[in-house]
Amino acid sequence: MELHELDRIDIHQLPHSLQMLIECLGIENAYLLTCAFGGRPKYIPKHRERTALANVLPPSALDALIKRFAGMALEIPKVDHFLRQLRNQQIQQESAEGLSRSMLANKYGLSLRQIGNIRRQESCARPSASGV
Repeated sequence: MELHELDRIDIHQLPHSLQMLIECLGIENAYLLTCAFGGRPKYIPKHRERTALANVLPPSALDALIKRFAGMALEIPKVDHFLRQLRNQQIQQESAEGLSRSMLANKYGLSLRQIGNIRRQESCARPSASGV
């Protein structure tokens, strides 16, 4: 995934723990953190010199993380949350362009039911024509 694709992410559809990291670090740095440590607990030290986080985050983001979470072990969300949302957007786009459910299921390695669920999510997310 390219970093410029992060502007397509709907932050409100992400888990609360990931939303908190994005609020603290910004979306790009939160993405980098999930790529490096996703799915594992990570201790946030009180001093930046004492962590491998300095190899992943720029100093300003690391300082913000320390200021907010120093002394805590954070369960870093998996990067899958970002990737799944982008994949689902791609499936919705290709579906709107006329690709069948079976073609999409084969392309993405998903079941027909999963493709149907993803297609329904998109139609539920759209605002109604009446504006209500």
